[in-house]
Amino acid sequence: MYAEKNKWLMVVNSRQRVRTRLICFPHAGGDPEQFRDWSGGLADHIELVTVRLPGHGSRFKETAYEQWAPLLEDTFGALQPYLTEPHAFYGHAFGARIAYEMARRAQVRYPEQTRHLFISGCRSPDSQQPRPYLHTLPQSDFIQALVKLGVAPESMLRDKKMMRLFEPVMRNDVKLSELWSHCPDEGLNIPLTALYGSDDPLYTATSMMNWRGFTRREFELIEVHGSHDFLKSQRNRLLHIINTHLGLLDV
Repeated sequence: MYAEKNKWLMVVNSRQRVRTRLICFPHAGGDPEQFRDWSGGLADHIELVTVRLPGHGSRFKETAYEQWAPLLEDTFGALQPYLTEPHAFYGHAFGARIAYEMARRAQVRYPEQTRHLFISGCRSPDSQQPRPYLHTLPQSDFIQALVKLGVAPESMLRDKKMMRLFEPVMRNDVKLSELWSHCPDEGLNIPLTALYGSDDPLYTATSMMNWRGFTRREFELIEVHGSHDFLKSQRNRLLHIINTHLGLLDV
């Protein structure tokens, strides 16, 4: 495996001929390094690209974006060199919203290069966000809610230093996620796979089924075992789904 890093991106490939790349976005407050071990399970022709946002992972000392517009503009700018060739997007929860917005922009700027969009643990843009909003909760209640969802480690409840460091960026990401919406347009011309946890109390099959209306191409809704945070527990199944779809591409 070969890994290359810059401020915005980590790129991992097998040194085999790259036919397509998978661009991944983590959940609220998530470290993009969580996707690193996916590289060992992806087919050799798939290059892995993980996006490193300010305030997250190795960039934790930087100020996170508080508004959608600059976040999306800067992220798309960082990704542009990687969008001129066949690629797919994968995003989970907060990251799924970014993945969708990147797909919308990419199909305009680089038509037919986005071969697939994978959305997991994220309501469709026209679905109602469950109330009460988590980002409005007091600190201890907010962290407890994230621990229950599996987004934050339980140790954060006891570690005041960790809470002080990571609670603000997690609250910021959750706020962006909960207030996110999208005006109707002609939709994507990209195949879309939506995945949800069987025990996810936030994003159920009902809230994710409406993703069907956001693409004019093939759509599938897949249930995987687990709660909201199923990236680790369902790693092998997720990689099988991704490899199957990206392995069938005629590129």
